[in-house]
Amino acid sequence: MSSKLVRKARQLFLGTVMVTVGLWTIPVQAQVSDTQVGALVEALRLAAPQTGTENDGLYSEWQIKPENIPRWSKQCTGRELTPADFSASPVTARAILVCVMRDIFNQQYSASGRNESVAVQRAAAWWMTGDAAQYNKVPSNSYTHSYIQNVLRFYQQERRNPQAQKPMTPSQPAANRPSPPPTANQPQRTARSSSGSNISDAQVGALVEALRLAAPQTGTENDGLYSDWQIKPENIPGWSKQCKGQEMTPEDFAASPVTARAVLVCVMRDVLSEEYTASGNNESLAVQRAASWWMTGDPTRYNSDSTAAYTQKVLGFYQQSFLRFFPHR
Repeated sequence: MSSKLVRKARQLFLGTVMVTVGLWTIPVQAQVSDTQVGALVEALRLAAPQTGTENDGLYSEWQIKPENIPRWSKQCTGRELTPADFSASPVTARAILVCVMRDIFNQQYSASGRNESVAVQRAAAWWMTGDAAQYNKVPSNSYTHSYIQNVLRFYQQERRNPQAQKPMTPSQPAANRPSPPPTANQPQRTARSSSGSNISDAQVGALVEALRLAAPQTGTENDGLYSDWQIKPENIPGWSKQCKGQEMTPEDFAASPVTARAVLVCVMRDVLSEEYTASGNNESLAVQRAASWWMTGDPTRYNSDSTAAYTQKVLGFYQQSFLRFFPHR
């Protein structure tokens, strides 16, 4: 690749894309499926420009500018990642980019009149230039036009070959939903499809952090539970497969708190959204219901004698976590 083209690629690729807080604070109605979002993220990876320079200042298989990574990772997982950490974990990188691109794809799907191909091209133009409307305004012989068409082509290939897709879904089948501590043996409720996007990623991140802080400590080093969240091992392969596209062992899950957090953000997004709706948009009650579901499998037990202390503890940590990141909320 010529030096001129290298400079062009680095200038364009995410050069003007600035994901603001507004991207996550304005609810976007879920119009595209998680499979579609996963296919788009994979297409962006496959179409990423290769500069031919080993240390070209871009990070991960998606070739991302370093200044975007701390902000995106904080918004989507609750923790800032360094560019090096982001590149070192393709699983985590993919989860963060699914989080980023979910709203973008939904916005462009609406803007395109629900035309999937146009929405993909608009999302690719946004990713490349920061302006989705550029998808049909750039010259047909330009680098940007070629890039947008490559993204569309790879996206269509992914959609035709679902076995090759790497789903990053927040919706979990009942068998993959969280289990409580070992003292509980609750039935799993049926997952609902297409929960409304009525909560922010910051709220989900605060809930996941609260579940970590409230996790019961058994006092036994090898107690059969994994990670800071104290999770039963049988859940971990299903969750990681559903959210990351590959099964993790409990040991690998526990060894990477960043990846574990990303998986749990994926799992708990729909749970909190459902309980927010069930609670009449009462945030505190939704958190308690989600905590009760996590502990017992039944969100309606949030105020029962055996569960109330735990759900109140989760709510307290949730409020502390949220205020720490948003003190003027």
